[in-house]
Amino acid sequence: MLKLKKIVTLMVIFCFALVMPGCAQGEVKVAPEITAGKWINADSFSLASNKDKIVVVEFWATWCPPCRQSIPHLKELYETYKDKGVVVVSLSNEPAETVESFMAKAEMPWIIGAESNSGGDYGVSGIPSAFIIVDGKIVWNGHPMGGLDEELKKAVEAKGSAAVPATSGAPAAN
Repeated sequence: MLKLKKIVTLMVIFCFALVMPGCAQGEVKVAPEITAGKWINADSFSLASNKDKIVVVEFWATWCPPCRQSIPHLKELYETYKDKGVVVVSLSNEPAETVESFMAKAEMPWIIGAESNSGGDYGVSGIPSAFIIVDGKIVWNGHPMGGLDEELKKAVEAKGSAAVPATSGAPAAN
């Protein structure tokens, strides 16, 4: 009987060990600040100064075939949401010269960070990898072509009018 209790106890502990990491996946996590040695298509960027926006952070590399395949998809998302309170930022740990040379051909109009080590802060173990950040918190992460569309749409809808700038048809006064 004592042996059976030990086995049951070990099974319960084992099951919790399997289930608990899955539970942690659903937790909202504060997004670490991102950095880059050089910003392209922007003078600088910080999550802290963009808390009113929905930020898509993508980790990628010029040499990565799946990353290259996701560029047209990111371009489409950028065009769809750039006027709806969404900022797209792609980060590479490669040298700025390599990234700039690649971008000249790839036509990536969103913010790019070269020489970035931020992937480690996000626990990135494979690229491409994307994160949706709302109000400074990570609300989704995964492959840019594996659910990013739906989750970004949900985030924009949830943010509501706060994510969509008011337009009157006339340009805003500066």
